[in-house]
Amino acid sequence: MTSDSEPGRSTPASGAPADRQQSAGAEQEIRPGRSAATQPAAGRPAARSQQSAPVQREPEEPVVARGAAERSATSQRRSGPGQSDTAAPDQAEPGAASTQSGDPVVADPQPGTQSARPAPDVLEAETASVAAGLSEAVEVMDRLWRFGGWEVTQTHDSLRPYLLEETYELLDAIQEDDPGTIREELGDLLLQVLFHSRIAEAAGEFTIDDVAAALVAKLVNRSPHLADPAAAGFDPHASVTEKVAAQEKAWEERKSAEKARRSCLDGIAMAQPALALAEKVRSRSAQAGLPDDLIPDELRVIRLGGPESAEEQLRKATLGFAASIRRAEDSAEAARGARLSLNADDWHRFWPAGN
Repeated sequence: MTSDSEPGRSTPASGAPADRQQSAGAEQEIRPGRSAATQPAAGRPAARSQQSAPVQREPEEPVVARGAAERSATSQRRSGPGQSDTAAPDQAEPGAASTQSGDPVVADPQPGTQSARPAPDVLEAETASVAAGLSEAVEVMDRLWRFGGWEVTQTHDSLRPYLLEETYELLDAIQEDDPGTIREELGDLLLQVLFHSRIAEAAGEFTIDDVAAALVAKLVNRSPHLADPAAAGFDPHASVTEKVAAQEKAWEERKSAEKARRSCLDGIAMAQPALALAEKVRSRSAQAGLPDDLIPDELRVIRLGGPESAEEQLRKATLGFAASIRRAEDSAEAARGARLSLNADDWHRFWPAGN
């Protein structure tokens, strides 16, 4: 969590630069691809220009917050034409509750009922407000970067300790059920997203807009009920349990179609903590039809107090189990001439001897 560090950045025990004061009179130059005149297609944020070569850092220059006019133009550009930070409805739709600010809201539906949509003008105002807040966060990251100090010396690799630390701090806040701290730690994680995206942009690889667009495309493609629930086979009057099952089924089907994976273990982050890794490998292999009797005892019971740490013991056992799964998949493909799914008998037949 943030302390005596730069605004919005958490500082590990190893130390980081002291606070920098931003002067309040000069203007911030708008970078290419962010000009206020650029307007996006309706409902989609303007993409920032891709760069084909690494950016040459400019000499140090004073940077401050932009004026209200530039901020307003940027908010409108990112939230879409016709949206405003100050938009607010005068009247609520029938059956809608009212907040202290007077904005109509729709109460959360009871489990198993169809979700009611907020009033269109409320949804538009909320979208504009969120877009403006995220746009300001991106601009602050840009200002820090253009200062040419600590930020421009960082790499994806050098930021790994910060990302890990912030993740654990968020987990602690969730454990404590502390909304204020959860909010703060989510902000610190958002900073990591902005920071890594800014590093990539400087290298001409991708921008924060590309990150957001990729996320939207993934969510929309894997959630067909967002476009037309009935056409996607979703019953809006189904129970919550039924809706969840339909969502999970559609998600996995669309995900499999997107990613031509050769192994049931492809896509698992092998660097994650040993217990989480073991759980993920077991879950994926079970979904692929692996019989429970092929799971080694080392992945069933964790023993403490040996010459090796329990973490390392479990990690080695999990990696060995994963290797056996991949060998069985390869053997089955060699024998059958194609990469096909395996049933319980297939797993037993092609399971490596001695494992």
